[in-house]
Amino acid sequence: MDLKIIGPIKTPLKEFDSPDEFNLYYHKHKEDMDKETTHSLNKKFKIKGYRITKIKGVLCLKNDRKIKPDEPHEENTNQEILERLQKLEEVVNNIIDLINGETKQ
Repeated sequence: MDLKIIGPIKTPLKEFDSPDEFNLYYHKHKEDMDKETTHSLNKKFKIKGYRITKIKGVLCLKNDRKIKPDEPHEENTNQEILERLQKLEEVVNNIIDLINGETKQ
């Protein structure tokens, strides 16, 4: 019995924003994709909120446990970042003052 040697995945990662977008791509490249393992497909393709799996030989998408597809991602505005930075600066200055023995009361 000879072992099959599998090389590294050299194709660039392709990302899809929705299952519908991936579905269109899949129908164009169905034969090639059906020959590959789900592990290699998940390395080559990212579908936001989903992972590629095979159930009884049929390629399917399942919800990714790490990211939910319809879950809004928390994005900080510039103002929120500036406020957090100012608070952090105050805390650091208070720690420096405490170390130097200059406590504010």
